[in-house]
Formats: sequence, structure tokens, C-alpha cells
Amino acid sequence: MKISWGERALLVVYTLAIAVASLIMMAIAVGIVPFKGVVEYINDIQYDWDFALVLFLISLAFLAASLKLLFLRQKRIVLAGTLIKNTELGMIRVSINTLDMLVQKAVRGFSEVKDVKSLVVAEPDGVRVRLNMQLMPDVNIPEISQAVQKKVKEYVEATAGIVVKEVYVYIDNLAALQRSRVE
Repeated sequence: MKISWGERALLVVYTLAIAVASLIMMAIAVGIVPFKGVVEYINDIQYDWDFALVLFLISLAFLAASLKLLFLRQKRIVLAGTLIKNTELGMIRVSINTLDMLVQKAVRGFSEVKDVKSLVVAEPDGVRVRLNMQLMPDVNIPEISQAVQKKVKEYVEATAGIVVKEVYVYIDNLAALQRSRVE
């Protein structure tokens, strides 16, 4: 369960106040603080409207904190690694692994790409794709990069129905040209 900073601060203050009250009661119970002294201190308190107002406000704050913490709800958490799309018929979950496989399939259709590593990052309104590619020698890098970007975007959007916000291409290396050995 993930709680907000305000709820966390309330929990810390509430817990510390209860801990201090518990320590005081334990000190009274074992005789460190004499019970008669506590009773005399309480009897010496002048009960007037100011004291009643302070006591009421402190009690109200503890009651509100208790109710807030008691009914602290678990926020809905989207399962890690999934992307959700709502349609008029219901919710669709597509795993990031599935989207990654679609990206890989789209890129592997290019003979100019020797190897590709992809990363799909889900965002609330779509995905971002990062491609680390190794290209064959003697290819036009800007041309193949744009073609790959376009193909990945179109293929993922058409197949999964999820908006691809960006396709970032990083050319990692050019593949070495392998020559045949003649003996």
C-alpha cells in the first residue's frame, strides 16, 4: 500500500503521541511516577472554558486522526509491467513484454538491422520506445532510422491499439563485414 506524505506524517505524529502516553502510563504503573502525584496534578488543574476548549480540540484531533488512519484505503495500483486501455466494453491490459515483442517483430523486418535491443516505457497516455540497434555496414543511417521509427509506431498502434508517443533510436554499432575464407 502506498500512502501519501501527509498520511505518513499523520501516522508518525499519532504513533509518537500514543507511544509517549503509553510510556507515561507504564511509568505510573511501575511506580517511577507516583500515582498520588499524578492525581494531585490533575486535581490542581483549573477547569474553565479555556481548558475545556483545549481538551476538546486535542480530543477531536485524535479522533479525526484515528478515523483517518482506520479508514485509510489502499489506492488502486496498476500492476507493474502492464498498460491499461479503457474501451466502451471494458478494460484491456497489455503487458509491456507483449509490446516489447511487437516492437522487436517490427524492427526485425528490416534486413539492414543486424541486432536490436528494445525498451518500452508505459505512460498514462501511451508508451515510449527506446531502440538500441546494430546496423549492417553501408546503410543510410538517417533513412533506416526514420523507417524503423515509422514502422514501429504504426505496427504497435495498429496491433495493440496503444499510442506510441516516441520512438527513440540509438545506433549502437555497425556490424563487421564478414568475408568468406577461400582455401
